Amino acid sequence: MRFVSRDGQTDNKLLLLMIVLLALNTVLFILLFNVLNAQFSQNRDSLLVKQDLAKNLMNYNRKLAQELDVQNRTSVREALASFNYEIDMAQDSDELARVIFNYGRQVQETILREWDNKMRERVLVLINQDENVRKIVEPVQITLRYTAQGGLMVEPEGILADETCAAIEDYLTDIPVPQEQVFSFELEKGEGRILLAYSPLDYIQTLTEELNSLRISLHEVMANAGFSELSGPGIRVELYDAHEGYTSSEIIHDADVRDVVNELFASGAKGVAVGGQRLITTSPIRCVGPVIKVNEKEIAANPVVIEAVGDPDVLASGLDIIKFQMEFHRGFRVEVEKLEKLSLPGYSRN
Repeated sequence: MRFVSRDGQTDNKLLLLMIVLLALNTVLFILLFNVLNAQFSQNRDSLLVKQDLAKNLMNYNRKLAQELDVQNRTSVREALASFNYEIDMAQDSDELARVIFNYGRQVQETILREWDNKMRERVLVLINQDENVRKIVEPVQITLRYTAQGGLMVEPEGILADETCAAIEDYLTDIPVPQEQVFSFELEKGEGRILLAYSPLDYIQTLTEELNSLRISLHEVMANAGFSELSGPGIRVELYDAHEGYTSSEIIHDADVRDVVNELFASGAKGVAVGGQRLITTSPIRCVGPVIKVNEKEIAANPVVIEAVGDPDVLASGLDIIKFQMEFHRGFRVEVEKLEKLSLPGYSRN
Protein backbone atom coordinates (compact mmCIF):
# COMPACT_ATOMS: atom_id res chain seq x y z
CA MET A 1 0.00 0.00 0.00
CA ARG A 2 1.21 3.53 -0.80
CA PHE A 3 1.14 6.29 1.77
CA VAL A 4 2.50 9.78 1.19
CA SER A 5 3.11 12.29 3.96
CA ARG A 6 0.98 15.36 4.00
CA ASP A 7 4.00 17.73 3.97
CA GLY A 8 2.65 19.95 6.76
CA GLN A 9 -0.91 20.20 5.54
CA THR A 10 -3.68 20.79 8.09
CA ASP A 11 -7.33 19.81 8.27
CA ASN A 12 -8.26 23.48 8.10
CA LYS A 13 -7.05 23.92 4.50
CA LEU A 14 -10.40 22.87 3.07
CA LEU A 15 -12.20 25.55 5.07
CA LEU A 16 -9.57 28.16 4.12
CA LEU A 17 -9.79 27.24 0.46
CA MET A 18 -13.57 27.45 0.41
CA ILE A 19 -13.44 30.89 2.07
CA VAL A 20 -10.84 32.09 -0.45
CA LEU A 21 -13.00 30.79 -3.29
CA LEU A 22 -16.06 32.66 -1.95
CA ALA A 23 -13.96 35.81 -1.59
CA LEU A 24 -12.82 35.53 -5.21
CA ASN A 25 -16.42 35.05 -6.29
CA THR A 26 -17.42 38.19 -4.40
CA VAL A 27 -14.61 40.16 -6.09
CA LEU A 28 -15.81 38.85 -9.46
CA PHE A 29 -19.35 40.06 -8.75
CA ILE A 30 -18.12 43.48 -7.60
CA LEU A 31 -16.00 43.90 -10.74
CA LEU A 32 -18.90 42.83 -12.90
CA PHE A 33 -21.20 45.26 -11.09
CA ASN A 34 -18.76 48.12 -11.78
CA VAL A 35 -18.66 47.17 -15.46
CA LEU A 36 -22.46 47.17 -15.52
CA ASN A 37 -22.56 50.66 -14.03
CA ALA A 38 -20.08 51.92 -16.62
CA GLN A 39 -22.16 50.45 -19.40
CA PHE A 40 -25.28 52.07 -17.94
CA SER A 41 -23.82 55.56 -18.19
CA GLN A 42 -22.77 55.06 -21.81
CA ASN A 43 -25.79 53.31 -23.27
CA ARG A 44 -29.48 54.19 -23.19
CA ASP A 45 -30.37 50.53 -23.43
CA SER A 46 -28.52 49.84 -20.19
CA LEU A 47 -30.87 47.07 -19.04
CA LEU A 48 -30.31 45.10 -22.25
CA VAL A 49 -26.56 45.55 -21.95
CA LYS A 50 -26.59 44.36 -18.37
CA GLN A 51 -28.73 41.39 -19.32
CA ASP A 52 -26.17 40.39 -21.93
CA LEU A 53 -23.38 40.60 -19.40
CA ALA A 54 -25.45 38.66 -16.87
CA LYS A 55 -26.03 35.99 -19.52
CA ASN A 56 -22.28 35.79 -20.00
CA LEU A 57 -21.87 35.17 -16.29
CA MET A 58 -24.52 32.48 -16.44
CA ASN A 59 -22.79 30.88 -19.42
CA TYR A 60 -19.55 30.90 -17.44
CA ASN A 61 -21.30 29.02 -14.64
CA ARG A 62 -22.79 26.57 -17.15
CA LYS A 63 -19.33 25.97 -18.61
CA LEU A 64 -17.92 25.46 -15.10
CA ALA A 65 -20.61 22.86 -14.41
CA GLN A 66 -19.71 21.07 -17.64
CA GLU A 67 -15.99 21.07 -16.81
CA LEU A 68 -16.76 19.58 -13.40
CA ASP A 69 -19.23 17.12 -15.01
CA VAL A 70 -22.15 18.10 -12.79
CA GLN A 71 -24.30 19.84 -15.42
CA ASN A 72 -26.87 17.04 -15.41
CA ARG A 73 -27.44 17.05 -11.66
CA THR A 74 -30.93 18.24 -10.71
CA SER A 75 -29.89 20.97 -8.29
CA VAL A 76 -27.41 22.42 -10.81
CA ARG A 77 -29.98 22.45 -13.62
CA GLU A 78 -32.54 24.11 -11.36
CA ALA A 79 -30.05 26.74 -10.16
CA LEU A 80 -29.03 27.64 -13.72
CA ALA A 81 -32.66 27.74 -14.86
CA SER A 82 -33.65 30.01 -11.96
CA PHE A 83 -30.72 32.33 -12.67
CA ASN A 84 -31.69 32.56 -16.35
CA TYR A 85 -35.36 33.17 -15.50
CA GLU A 86 -34.59 35.95 -13.01
CA ILE A 87 -32.33 37.65 -15.54
CA ASP A 88 -35.14 37.69 -18.12
CA MET A 89 -37.71 38.91 -15.57
CA ALA A 90 -35.62 41.79 -14.18
CA GLN A 91 -37.47 45.07 -14.81
CA ASP A 92 -34.71 47.58 -14.08
CA SER A 93 -30.99 47.88 -13.48
CA ASP A 94 -31.21 47.71 -9.68
CA GLU A 95 -33.28 44.54 -9.78
CA LEU A 96 -30.87 42.95 -12.24
CA ALA A 97 -27.93 43.84 -10.00
CA ARG A 98 -29.64 42.05 -7.09
CA VAL A 99 -30.23 39.02 -9.29
CA ILE A 100 -26.55 38.87 -10.24
CA PHE A 101 -25.38 39.12 -6.64
CA ASN A 102 -27.90 36.68 -5.19
CA TYR A 103 -28.34 34.05 -7.88
CA GLY A 104 -24.82 34.26 -9.33
CA ARG A 105 -23.17 33.20 -6.10
CA GLN A 106 -25.91 30.69 -5.34
CA VAL A 107 -25.31 28.96 -8.67
CA GLN A 108 -21.57 28.68 -8.05
CA GLU A 109 -22.09 27.34 -4.55
CA THR A 110 -24.49 24.71 -5.93
CA ILE A 111 -22.01 23.66 -8.62
CA LEU A 112 -19.16 23.32 -6.12
CA ARG A 113 -21.31 21.40 -3.67
CA GLU A 114 -22.45 18.93 -6.33
CA TRP A 115 -18.89 18.55 -7.57
CA ASP A 116 -17.80 17.66 -4.05
CA ASN A 117 -20.65 15.12 -3.79
CA LYS A 118 -19.69 13.59 -7.14
CA MET A 119 -16.11 13.08 -6.00
CA ARG A 120 -17.20 11.36 -2.80
CA GLU A 121 -19.58 9.10 -4.67
CA ARG A 122 -16.87 8.08 -7.14
CA VAL A 123 -14.37 7.38 -4.36
CA LEU A 124 -17.03 5.30 -2.59
CA VAL A 125 -17.52 3.19 -5.72
CA LEU A 126 -13.78 2.44 -5.83
CA ILE A 127 -13.75 1.57 -2.13
CA ASN A 128 -16.68 -0.83 -2.48
CA GLN A 129 -14.79 -2.69 -5.21
CA ASP A 130 -11.96 -3.45 -2.78
CA GLU A 131 -11.76 -7.13 -1.76
CA ASN A 132 -10.46 -6.14 1.69
CA VAL A 133 -13.58 -4.03 2.31
CA ARG A 134 -15.87 -6.92 1.42
CA LYS A 135 -14.32 -8.95 4.23
CA ILE A 136 -15.02 -6.32 6.90
CA VAL A 137 -17.91 -7.11 9.26
CA GLU A 138 -17.58 -4.77 12.25
CA PRO A 139 -17.83 -1.01 11.65
CA VAL A 140 -14.57 0.72 10.75
CA GLN A 141 -14.12 4.39 9.93
CA ILE A 142 -11.45 5.55 7.49
CA THR A 143 -10.31 9.00 6.37
CA LEU A 144 -8.72 9.77 3.02
CA ARG A 145 -6.69 12.94 2.51
CA TYR A 146 -5.40 14.02 -0.87
CA THR A 147 -3.34 17.00 -2.05
CA ALA A 148 -1.83 17.61 -5.45
CA GLN A 149 1.57 18.04 -3.82
CA GLY A 150 1.47 15.28 -1.23
CA GLY A 151 -0.67 12.62 -2.89
CA LEU A 152 -3.02 10.28 -1.01
CA MET A 153 -2.93 9.25 2.64
CA VAL A 154 -5.31 6.75 4.23
CA GLU A 155 -5.96 6.56 7.97
CA PRO A 156 -5.81 4.01 9.50
CA GLU A 157 -3.28 2.17 7.41
CA GLY A 158 -3.78 -1.34 6.08
CA ILE A 159 -7.51 -1.11 5.38
CA LEU A 160 -7.56 -0.53 1.61
CA ALA A 161 -5.61 -2.52 -0.94
CA ASP A 162 -2.74 -0.89 -2.84
CA GLU A 163 -4.70 -1.15 -6.10
CA THR A 164 -7.64 0.73 -4.57
CA CYS A 165 -5.39 3.52 -3.26
CA ALA A 166 -3.75 3.81 -6.67
CA ALA A 167 -7.12 4.03 -8.44
CA ILE A 168 -8.40 6.68 -6.02
CA GLU A 169 -5.23 8.73 -6.37
CA ASP A 170 -5.34 8.53 -10.18
CA TYR A 171 -8.95 9.73 -10.16
CA LEU A 172 -8.26 12.64 -7.82
CA THR A 173 -5.16 13.64 -9.82
CA ASP A 174 -7.32 14.19 -12.90
CA ILE A 175 -9.73 16.55 -11.13
CA PRO A 176 -9.72 19.94 -12.91
CA VAL A 177 -9.56 21.99 -9.67
CA PRO A 178 -6.59 20.96 -7.53
CA GLN A 179 -7.02 21.38 -3.79
CA GLU A 180 -6.88 19.33 -0.63
CA GLN A 181 -9.70 16.81 -0.38
CA VAL A 182 -10.77 15.04 2.81
CA PHE A 183 -13.19 12.10 2.72
CA SER A 184 -14.63 10.08 5.59
CA PHE A 185 -16.28 6.68 5.19
CA GLU A 186 -17.64 3.96 7.43
CA LEU A 187 -17.03 0.35 6.38
CA GLU A 188 -19.40 -2.32 7.66
CA LYS A 189 -20.73 -5.68 6.46
CA GLY A 190 -18.68 -5.66 3.28
CA GLU A 191 -19.47 -2.18 2.01
CA GLY A 192 -18.78 1.45 2.75
CA ARG A 193 -20.95 4.50 3.13
CA ILE A 194 -20.20 8.19 3.10
CA LEU A 195 -20.14 9.83 6.49
CA LEU A 196 -21.71 13.26 6.71
CA ALA A 197 -19.37 15.46 4.75
CA TYR A 198 -18.03 18.53 6.49
CA SER A 199 -19.14 21.56 4.51
CA PRO A 200 -17.87 24.97 5.65
CA LEU A 201 -20.77 26.65 3.83
CA ASP A 202 -23.36 24.49 5.56
CA TYR A 203 -21.61 25.00 8.89
CA ILE A 204 -21.57 28.78 8.46
CA GLN A 205 -25.24 28.73 7.40
CA THR A 206 -26.15 26.64 10.45
CA LEU A 207 -24.31 29.00 12.79
CA THR A 208 -25.98 32.00 11.16
CA GLU A 209 -29.44 30.49 11.62
CA GLU A 210 -28.69 29.62 15.23
CA LEU A 211 -27.38 33.14 15.87
CA ASN A 212 -30.51 34.72 14.36
CA SER A 213 -32.68 32.42 16.46
CA LEU A 214 -30.76 33.40 19.60
CA ARG A 215 -31.11 37.08 18.73
CA ILE A 216 -34.88 36.71 18.38
CA SER A 217 -35.10 34.79 21.66
CA LEU A 218 -32.94 37.37 23.42
CA HIS A 219 -35.11 40.21 22.13
CA GLU A 220 -38.26 38.43 23.33
CA VAL A 221 -36.75 37.83 26.77
CA MET A 222 -35.56 41.43 27.07
CA ALA A 223 -38.93 42.76 25.88
CA ASN A 224 -40.85 40.62 28.36
CA ALA A 225 -38.45 41.54 31.16
CA GLY A 226 -38.79 45.23 30.32
CA PHE A 227 -35.28 45.91 29.03
CA SER A 228 -36.20 46.53 25.38
CA GLU A 229 -39.07 48.15 23.52
CA LEU A 230 -42.36 46.26 23.47
CA SER A 231 -45.14 46.91 20.94
CA GLY A 232 -48.63 45.57 20.50
CA PRO A 233 -52.28 46.26 21.31
CA GLY A 234 -53.02 47.55 24.79
CA ILE A 235 -54.62 50.32 26.84
CA ARG A 236 -53.74 53.76 28.16
CA VAL A 237 -54.98 54.70 31.63
CA GLU A 238 -55.07 58.31 32.86
CA LEU A 239 -55.51 58.96 36.60
CA TYR A 240 -56.75 62.44 37.58
CA ASP A 241 -56.99 63.92 41.05
CA ALA A 242 -60.46 64.68 42.41
CA HIS A 243 -61.96 67.87 40.99
CA GLU A 244 -60.49 70.81 42.92
CA GLY A 245 -59.13 68.28 45.39
CA TYR A 246 -56.30 69.28 47.69
CA THR A 247 -56.53 66.91 50.67
CA SER A 248 -54.43 63.77 50.85
CA SER A 249 -57.38 61.49 50.08
CA GLU A 250 -58.28 63.52 46.98
CA ILE A 251 -54.84 63.32 45.32
CA ILE A 252 -53.33 60.39 43.41
CA HIS A 253 -50.60 58.73 45.47
CA ASP A 254 -47.99 56.05 44.78
CA ALA A 255 -50.21 53.38 46.37
CA ASP A 256 -52.99 54.19 43.89
CA VAL A 257 -50.59 53.81 40.96
CA ARG A 258 -49.28 50.52 42.33
CA ASP A 259 -52.84 49.20 42.70
CA VAL A 260 -53.58 49.92 39.04
CA VAL A 261 -50.27 48.40 37.92
CA ASN A 262 -50.87 45.24 39.95
CA GLU A 263 -54.33 44.85 38.43
CA LEU A 264 -52.90 45.22 34.93
CA PHE A 265 -50.25 42.54 35.50
CA ALA A 266 -52.87 40.29 37.11
CA SER A 267 -54.98 40.70 33.95
CA GLY A 268 -52.14 39.47 31.74
CA ALA A 269 -50.28 42.62 30.77
CA LYS A 270 -47.05 41.79 28.91
CA GLY A 271 -45.48 45.09 29.89
CA VAL A 272 -46.35 48.30 31.73
CA ALA A 273 -44.97 51.84 31.69
CA VAL A 274 -45.85 54.58 34.16
CA GLY A 275 -45.22 58.15 33.10
CA GLY A 276 -43.04 56.89 30.25
CA GLN A 277 -40.94 54.76 32.62
CA ARG A 278 -40.88 51.04 31.83
CA LEU A 279 -41.43 48.81 34.82
CA ILE A 280 -39.20 45.85 35.65
CA THR A 281 -39.37 43.55 38.66
CA THR A 282 -37.36 45.95 40.83
CA SER A 283 -38.93 49.23 39.69
CA PRO A 284 -39.92 51.44 42.67
CA ILE A 285 -43.07 53.58 42.60
CA ARG A 286 -43.06 55.98 45.54
CA CYS A 287 -44.03 59.47 46.60
CA VAL A 288 -41.31 61.96 47.46
CA GLY A 289 -43.06 64.96 48.91
CA PRO A 290 -45.69 66.18 46.46
CA VAL A 291 -44.34 64.21 43.46
CA ILE A 292 -44.39 60.57 42.36
CA LYS A 293 -41.14 58.93 41.28
CA VAL A 294 -40.87 55.83 39.12
CA ASN A 295 -37.43 54.24 38.66
CA GLU A 296 -36.19 57.15 40.81
CA LYS A 297 -37.42 59.65 38.18
CA GLU A 298 -40.13 62.21 38.67
CA ILE A 299 -43.16 61.67 36.45
CA ALA A 300 -45.95 64.01 35.37
CA ALA A 301 -49.07 64.05 37.53
CA ASN A 302 -52.72 64.89 37.02
CA PRO A 303 -52.95 62.85 34.97
CA VAL A 304 -50.62 60.01 35.81
CA VAL A 305 -50.41 58.07 32.53
CA ILE A 306 -50.13 54.30 32.71
CA GLU A 307 -49.71 52.28 29.52
CA ALA A 308 -49.93 48.50 29.22
CA VAL A 309 -49.46 46.06 26.31
CA GLY A 310 -51.84 43.10 26.24
CA ASP A 311 -55.38 42.19 25.29
CA PRO A 312 -57.21 45.57 25.46
CA ASP A 313 -60.58 44.07 26.38
CA VAL A 314 -59.17 41.88 29.15
CA LEU A 315 -56.99 44.65 30.58
CA ALA A 316 -59.85 47.18 30.57
CA SER A 317 -62.19 44.67 32.17
CA GLY A 318 -59.62 43.91 34.86
CA LEU A 319 -59.73 47.58 35.95
CA ASP A 320 -63.50 47.79 36.36
CA ILE A 321 -63.56 47.25 40.11
CA ILE A 322 -60.63 49.50 41.02
CA LYS A 323 -61.91 52.14 38.60
CA PHE A 324 -65.30 52.13 40.33
CA GLN A 325 -63.69 52.38 43.79
CA MET A 326 -61.48 55.30 42.79
CA GLU A 327 -64.28 57.24 41.15
CA PHE A 328 -67.08 56.52 43.66
CA HIS A 329 -65.16 56.60 46.94
CA ARG A 330 -62.28 59.00 46.18
CA GLY A 331 -63.71 61.28 43.50
CA PHE A 332 -60.88 60.47 41.06
CA ARG A 333 -61.37 60.49 37.31
CA VAL A 334 -60.08 57.36 35.59
CA GLU A 335 -60.03 57.29 31.79
CA VAL A 336 -59.25 54.03 29.95
CA GLU A 337 -58.52 54.04 26.22
CA LYS A 338 -58.15 50.87 24.16
CA LEU A 339 -55.43 51.05 21.51
CA GLU A 340 -54.73 48.79 18.55
CA LYS A 341 -51.02 49.51 18.77
CA LEU A 342 -48.95 50.77 21.63
CA SER A 343 -45.18 50.98 22.12
CA LEU A 344 -43.50 50.86 25.51
CA PRO A 345 -39.90 52.04 25.89
CA GLY A 346 -37.20 49.81 27.31
CA TYR A 347 -36.10 50.25 30.92
CA SER A 348 -33.24 52.69 31.45
CA ARG A 349 -31.60 53.87 34.64
CA ASN A 350 -30.22 57.00 32.97
